[in-house]
Amino acid sequence: MASWEQYSAAVAISSAGANAIVAATAGRKICVIGYVLMAAAAVNVKWQSASTDKTGLLYPAANGGAVAGLAPDYKFWFECAEGEALNLNLSGAVAVGGHVTYILK
Repeated sequence: MASWEQYSAAVAISSAGANAIVAATAGRKICVIGYVLMAAAAVNVKWQSASTDKTGLLYPAANGGAVAGLAPDYKFWFECAEGEALNLNLSGAVAVGGHVTYILK
C-alpha cells in the first residue's frame, strides 16, 4: 500500500451550478476516498473535475443525502484530472452540507 496523506474539506454550499470544494493543486490529482452530503431540499448533485463529470447525478430528497464510505487501502471512488479543482454541481440553489475526504497524488 502506498503512503498517502489524507485530507478533508467541508461542504457548505447553496449556489446552483459548479461550486469549488477543493482547490486545484498544480501537478497533483485530487482523489476522493469518501464523502457525506445532506441536502435541505430536493436537488440533483454531481461531482466534477473542473467541468468534467466524475459521477452521475445523485438525487437527494429534502433532508436526504448521499454517502460513499471510505474506500479501503487508499483506493478511491474517483479522481480529478491533474491540476483541476474538485467541484460539486447543484441543479438548484439549495443548501447542501457535509464533507469530503481525499488524498493528493
